[in-house]
Amino acid sequence: MKKILCFLILLNCYLIVSAQNEPVYICRHGFTFEISAQKNWGYNKPVVLTVTPNSSADANGIKTYDIIEKIDGKNTEGQTIETIINWLQNSLKGQLTLNVSNLKEVSKTVTLTKQCTLANAITEKDLANVYSFYSLEDAQDQVFTCPFNTNAASGLNFKSYKTFGFVPVDGNNRNLEETINAAIRTSLEEKGLRYVQNNPDLLVNTYYSYNKNLNYRKNENTDKLPTEIRYNMAAHKMVSLPVYYNPLINSKQAEYFLNLGIRFIDKKLSTGDKAVAVWECEANELVQSGSYTLDKYAVLHVPLMLMQYPYIQSNETAKFHYRHSRYNYTGINYNIDKLKEIIQIDPLSPALGADLQSGDKILYINGIKTNDNPKSADNKYKQFIFNTMNLRDPKTQYTNADGFTKCMFWDKFRYAEVNQEFIKNDYNTIFSYLFYFEPYINLSGTNIITFIVERGKQKIEVKIKPVIVTEDIFEIIN
Repeated sequence: MKKILCFLILLNCYLIVSAQNEPVYICRHGFTFEISAQKNWGYNKPVVLTVTPNSSADANGIKTYDIIEKIDGKNTEGQTIETIINWLQNSLKGQLTLNVSNLKEVSKTVTLTKQCTLANAITEKDLANVYSFYSLEDAQDQVFTCPFNTNAASGLNFKSYKTFGFVPVDGNNRNLEETINAAIRTSLEEKGLRYVQNNPDLLVNTYYSYNKNLNYRKNENTDKLPTEIRYNMAAHKMVSLPVYYNPLINSKQAEYFLNLGIRFIDKKLSTGDKAVAVWECEANELVQSGSYTLDKYAVLHVPLMLMQYPYIQSNETAKFHYRHSRYNYTGINYNIDKLKEIIQIDPLSPALGADLQSGDKILYINGIKTNDNPKSADNKYKQFIFNTMNLRDPKTQYTNADGFTKCMFWDKFRYAEVNQEFIKNDYNTIFSYLFYFEPYINLSGTNIITFIVERGKQKIEVKIKPVIVTEDIFEIIN
């Protein structure tokens, strides 16, 4: 477990601050980046890939695909990733000034604050991810792939396009095309582009088809075939859809073929009847049932398709990552080598207000004895997962980002039985307090965490009312 925990701590961090005979700190600004090799967007400059919720970057308006033009006044173009990291490490006084650009703004200046923790500390956020099977309802981590083929014209800088409009709708399919266009408009305006009717920089053209599969052969196993689970950006949740995206499924088992394409045309580059497409994304799907209509597909998938603009992550398919985390935050940071020990208390946190201190040793959490042995804790956690699988709802089954196929929520009708498993000493579920607001962990409904700590020769009882923190990350990945 220690290896896993160390990996989680180092994920998305940018610098380690240390000095001789002084504590070692890991500091984050709240974003990840890469040096762009795409001439359409941020070529040879850092481009933001992810922004951590509730971080300094998030609070100051850094967005995915922002181009970092300057760091503390220094131009980033042509610099190596090692140089960029070094500039981030050496930012002065715990703050960092970035100049960024995007589709909406030519230049925006933001000041970020470093958020630092001791290198051997593990946060409650990290622990909520590590012990996710205590409450998969609150700690989901999923990956899915869509059959999106995406291409862009070479040599064009997408920063030059500020406005967009649509080609005239087909009167025979007015309702469908207006539904598709409305989804496109919402997504592009969120990216910072402006809709104009006359002479836009980009003219948006869509094409589509929805055809009966003439070779369709229904058999007794059709209803048992795996359908897709994808993210609904409007509803902020994963949903099951009657489409197939699996190489093991023969196309004859699909009742319909669906095609949807979005094309951006530069009218200034177009001549006569020849339209010059500068960006295009096309989806081709196998559909299980005609009840899943093209307009329903478009409303959910157009926002996913447009995540490939202006910075294409993959040409042949698009791979997405969704992580949902909801947990109790007290502000305690644990010693990764001695899990009983509080190594750091966050400033202005509930734990600090409750007068817990660094160096306190936690003996019990909500009556459950703590365990200082990472290997033993890992074994007990695995045992808990295996022995409680029968209390989960098979209808909620999904595969997580690590490839575990038996992820399931707790059976709503068996919460009392689940609760009895959590309080068994054999499982040592001390970190279930992170999800103590859930009824299958805490039947009382009072989200108060009780710690028994040892401070010197004293044993002290401390009650903390935590803050429930919710974080959602949805990103497109290579």
